[in-house]
Amino acid sequence: MQSDCFVVEGKLALPYQYFAGKTGSRFLIALRDEKKIMGVKCPTCDKVFVPPRSTCEKCFTLLTDNWVELKPFGTVTNFTIIRYGEPYQPIKPPYILAQIRLDGADTPLTHIVKGIPISQMKTGLKVKAVFAKKTTSTIMDIDHFRPDEKFKMELGYTFDELEIGMSASFTKTISETDVYLFAGISGDFNPMHLNEEFAKKTPFGTRIAHGALPQCLIAPVLGMKLPGLGTVALEINTRFRAPTYFGDTITATGEIIEKIEKKRWVRMALSWTNQKGELVAEGSALVFPPAPLPE
Repeated sequence: MQSDCFVVEGKLALPYQYFAGKTGSRFLIALRDEKKIMGVKCPTCDKVFVPPRSTCEKCFTLLTDNWVELKPFGTVTNFTIIRYGEPYQPIKPPYILAQIRLDGADTPLTHIVKGIPISQMKTGLKVKAVFAKKTTSTIMDIDHFRPDEKFKMELGYTFDELEIGMSASFTKTISETDVYLFAGISGDFNPMHLNEEFAKKTPFGTRIAHGALPQCLIAPVLGMKLPGLGTVALEINTRFRAPTYFGDTITATGEIIEKIEKKRWVRMALSWTNQKGELVAEGSALVFPPAPLPE
């Protein structure tokens, strides 16, 4: 090697594309356009494959014309915890990656499970698919699976039961009636919210909901889901990003991002998105989870 030369080491990224095939394409298109999970059923041995494949692995019968729709419910048959980070991962670790056999299927589908502490994850858990609001034409058009259990009126998660990464959401469509009722409750009769002719002259071009109205949708998340009943909200900060129009469907989401051991408080990241997946507002909350019930 010459004295005036040096070597620079690095990695070369090689983006690539591949054809999902006729069967795989139909599966992904149904997820994207219809929010349906489709499988194929073998007419010879009655085995249902999800994800679908073109040939039965048992009797080698062609399956491409025998499609069936599966309900978005299933059971966890196996799982692992992803604790390391890689650029291609869909979410930040740690997270649960599980094999889920949909009701009526004979083969498992591998996907992410949210909404349950890692320490409480188990096989046999009943889960339901949650479809993504913004499509990507990939398997991630199912955003994740979460426990499919009826809500029970019981004490929420205690500080020790909560884990970073746990999340919960609440969704509601904001109607004209909601806006008028909120005006009466709050005393805010700004014509921007109530008078269409006035609102047409504003930058929004039409009436918009009070900013605090969609913000209130975080209350059922904190008080009834995560941490849940018995929670005391100590602080909520919000930054509005976009207006909420009449008829918008808003999803408020809270996620555990920090546990403050000394105070036994929890900090949560908050977000509000509309039916288009647009961020309406974001913020944070500091909450005091419920204490354990005495035995």
